[in-house]
Amino acid sequence: MTNSPEISDEALMARLRDDDREALGTLVERYQQDIFRFCAHYLRDTERAKEIAQETFIRVYVARSRFDVTRSFRPWMLCIARNLCLNDIKRKKTVNMESLEDYASDSREISGAVSHEDPGGAIEQMVADDRRAALARILEGLDDESRELIRLRFYEELPARDIAEVLGSSEGAIRTRLHRILKRLRELNQDEKADL
Repeated sequence: MTNSPEISDEALMARLRDDDREALGTLVERYQQDIFRFCAHYLRDTERAKEIAQETFIRVYVARSRFDVTRSFRPWMLCIARNLCLNDIKRKKTVNMESLEDYASDSREISGAVSHEDPGGAIEQMVADDRRAALARILEGLDDESRELIRLRFYEELPARDIAEVLGSSEGAIRTRLHRILKRLRELNQDEKADL
């Protein structure tokens, strides 16, 4: 089997159910960095995030027979990773939710992406830095659950249907909560501007 992008995640899970271990290898290649970053956000510990990311794929393998191939794989996998992270946090009795700006910065560092800014773009960089700082302050005005929803929607780029699956909620409830959170963010943004 080749690592062909034409093979869907769901088709790979169907193969994995038939004990095609190469299918698991393909899924790991596709998602290991995403799952690591996802776990790193929750745990704020690189080594622990690596361990939980590995555990996620072990759980995917163990639960392969329970996966419904008519459903989307990615939210199912993220739900496994999220539950493992939350269980790990509970065991440590510490809940550390970082700001989305820290998460975004960590993701860029972890991915190894290199900025190709030209030296003449210093003003644009300062404006971008100011905007990121303002966004971080605004997001800190939200509760942990709201920041998690924003992260799943805008950083993980999951649609409301998939977020509902990850969080064990309904799509309508997620849409309503996102609408309220975005309204609150607009209010916080107005307050931020008024303070300048």
